[in-house]
Amino acid sequence: MHPLRDMSIKRKLMLIVMLTSSAALLLACAAFVAYELITFRRTMTRHVSTLADIIGANSTAALTFDDLRAAEETLGALRAEPHIVAASIYARDGKVFAKYLRGDRGGEWSAPQPEEDGHRFGEDHLDLFRWIVLDRERIGMVYLRSDLQEMHARLKRYVGIVIIVMLASSLVAFLLSSKLRQVISAPIMHLAETARVVSVEKNYAVRAVKQSQDELGLLIAAFN
Repeated sequence: MHPLRDMSIKRKLMLIVMLTSSAALLLACAAFVAYELITFRRTMTRHVSTLADIIGANSTAALTFDDLRAAEETLGALRAEPHIVAASIYARDGKVFAKYLRGDRGGEWSAPQPEEDGHRFGEDHLDLFRWIVLDRERIGMVYLRSDLQEMHARLKRYVGIVIIVMLASSLVAFLLSSKLRQVISAPIMHLAETARVVSVEKNYAVRAVKQSQDELGLLIAAFN
């Protein structure tokens, strides 16, 4: 704290304004980014849930009549969803009935064991399980895995926006504080210079000019 304590009043005021404005803006940006990411995750979950409901509704006949081809064609419609990495349809006994793998994911893929109806986020994916119901009876389950590339891309854009806003705001705060700090620092510097003249030259007739009626004005009046 010694360098800060010995710093000139002009620099102290500049530093206080810059730090305060930057901290407040950073907190606001962090809250905005967090809110947007939470909202995006919810929206993404609803979208994948809707896809699972559609796949499930279109798979009831395939499961009922053990039509593997129809189930695979239903899953094949997911090619229109570029972020769906993999999907599978489970039969009533929990065994994999049909599965889908995005084109860029070559090779064999093992579908996970069916879980309870719900979803969970991983480091780079969203897993969602949804029951397939026919006449209020569970006849199977749908599993979808979606990547998080869109969310990561959005996060990168947010970080870039935050950096630009921080730089622009810091520049504006610097320019404003450079102008406004004179309101406080100028009377203090004038008083300090007057005190120096009295001390060095022993000229007790010198008076500081009172520029305001605030605490600095009272200080100058007391000095005079």
